Amino acid sequence: MFRKLQMRFVGMVMAVVTAILLAVFACIGALSYQRSAEQLASDLNAAIDMSADERHGSPDVRAGAPGVDRFEGEGSRPAEGWSAPPQLGRHPDERMGDPVAVYALDGSGLEVAPRSGALLDRDVLASVADAAVTAPFDEIVRTSEGMVLLKREVRGSTYVACANDSAAASLQGLGVIFAVVGAGALVAFLIISILFSRWALRPVRQAWDQQREFVANASHELKTPLAIIKANTEIVRDEPEVPVAAQERWLSSTLEAAEGMEQLLDDMLVLASVDEGAVRGSAQGASDADGAAADISRVVEGAVLQHESRAFEGGFSVEDHIEEGVQVRADPDAVARLVQILLDNACKYVDVGGVVSVRLVQDAARGCATFSVENTGGGIPPEKIDRIFDRFYRVDGSRAEGAGHGLGLAIAKGISDRLGAHLAASSEGGLTRFSFELPLSHR
Repeated sequence: MFRKLQMRFVGMVMAVVTAILLAVFACIGALSYQRSAEQLASDLNAAIDMSADERHGSPDVRAGAPGVDRFEGEGSRPAEGWSAPPQLGRHPDERMGDPVAVYALDGSGLEVAPRSGALLDRDVLASVADAAVTAPFDEIVRTSEGMVLLKREVRGSTYVACANDSAAASLQGLGVIFAVVGAGALVAFLIISILFSRWALRPVRQAWDQQREFVANASHELKTPLAIIKANTEIVRDEPEVPVAAQERWLSSTLEAAEGMEQLLDDMLVLASVDEGAVRGSAQGASDADGAAADISRVVEGAVLQHESRAFEGGFSVEDHIEEGVQVRADPDAVARLVQILLDNACKYVDVGGVVSVRLVQDAARGCATFSVENTGGGIPPEKIDRIFDRFYRVDGSRAEGAGHGLGLAIAKGISDRLGAHLAASSEGGLTRFSFELPLSHR
């Protein structure tokens, strides 16, 4: 599923990038071609104007003075002493600049105009002459030989200016450059999009894996009490003649299993509400922090008092150091639930004859109150300390009766995040410690 999702993501990114590159290259190519075509048209018009001024301004030019060559059929050679301009149509790649050949067109053929910057190669002269006869005036015409010509009438004479199609050559060169650059850009974007898709889908994959693990663990937790209820019910049903009083142990076991399921479902509902608060993020934490001040000292004292009898029955002691009148800005019910979970966890895993130490102090300089609970016992291995807040996780992996469902610390972590309190855990030398901080209220 994730592979298909990644491929779809990469495909969408590549399609968008390809469309953007094509649009950009098309705009650049169109602008470049338009600019080259306008420059070429300007050069052709300027060449015609210069030749027309030269020809109509000098009687010697009209008489056929040096500098004028007439091509009729095989044509004639230039006058002696005349330096021939470059020829177009023979070696366009070796020419310098964009020379323009200017001819005067009359009924007998093409006559090289004065100040012509080039001559047409005789191989293409005939086809250019035919095109010039049928070409419309004042319009750029392209020939099959890769030439462009412009025919204009100036002072009663018709002139034809010819040049290599530099605009098309420029567009072709840009096309090659764009193809190379575009291919390289697409390869780069393909690699980047693959890496980015993996990074972007990582939290989705983690959430999916956590959800699958949560469903599997919840199903396992519900499977045991359901099996007990089913077995007890079958026993009672198979002995209808036995009085209800004699079935007490089966009924009690069924009730305990049902109560365990009820507690599990309650914890799961609490987790759902905590997750909903976590989605709202800092806004929820800010609303909690802006609520009424909570006397955390009384909250902690009440929680410790509730666990005194449990300590007596369990063979361990509870020690506390609680400063009086510690006021914090937080939801008192959420703080009480968080303290109860941490105390319950410490009492559950303390060793016989051990000690559970509860401490609440305030630091006016830092503007916060610190709560911590510490218990003696086996401790938590360093490689497992980072997972103790995972849902359904147990350090020893036990699912025996009394071990709990493994949701308490996950709920505590969610509540602390919702309150904006950083819940920390550490274990060293057989001592396990949980602590969190809350901002003091301004009195």
